[in-house]
Amino acid sequence: MIKILIVDDQKTIRNILESYLQKESDLKIVGFAVNGKEAIDQISVLQPDVVLMDLEMPIMNGLDATKIIADKFVTTKVLILTIHDNEQDLNRALHNGAKGYLLKTAPGEELINAIRQVNKGYFQLGSELVEKYLYKILKLESDIDEVSQLKEEVKCQSEKLESIDYNFAAIKLEIEHEIIREVEKTLDRHKGFLVDNNPNIEFKVDGIDHRLKKLEKNVYHISRLQVICFLILLGLVTFSILIKV
Repeated sequence: MIKILIVDDQKTIRNILESYLQKESDLKIVGFAVNGKEAIDQISVLQPDVVLMDLEMPIMNGLDATKIIADKFVTTKVLILTIHDNEQDLNRALHNGAKGYLLKTAPGEELINAIRQVNKGYFQLGSELVEKYLYKILKLESDIDEVSQLKEEVKCQSEKLESIDYNFAAIKLEIEHEIIREVEKTLDRHKGFLVDNNPNIEFKVDGIDHRLKKLEKNVYHISRLQVICFLILLGLVTFSILIKV
């Protein structure tokens, strides 16, 4: 037996729902409430399996009541029954823990089947809403796939940038080693002058200093070239991603 609590501030709606449900042997109405606060008070006593919840009610609306019920009464499922056919209310209802969302214009048979399925733990969306939101669901899945592809491409381009940066670092290191080797060669060639206090020693030292400055200048230009190439490649990657988006 599925125990049901009907929550709606309109007596006419409560009577219509009662006429639908009382014919079913496996469904039992255990109570009525006219607002969300009253519904919460009754749940702790009546312990219904399913709550048919309206959205617009005084004192406490159905969305706020649904969140409290979902948090506090884990064995009770909430099935929203409303006249509001808009995405915002549907999203809020799902976020607050509702297990189903039907319009009040739904046929009695659909409502009864939805109650049974919700009681089993299956989410139910009214047939009038399925077609409307199916396109949005499919579009969302397509957008997710596209974002995944873009992430993969960004990862690939990032790996390429890291490889280029590594190559530049290796080139820079090789240049530094070349400078050291040139300095050592120069010192070896002029070591005799330094030992013998050759009068041309000042001239030779100036020559060494000149070669060192020339090598440092080359390193500086190569470093600038590294930065420029990196920025150009990064710009191309960003531009290609923006075009796809």
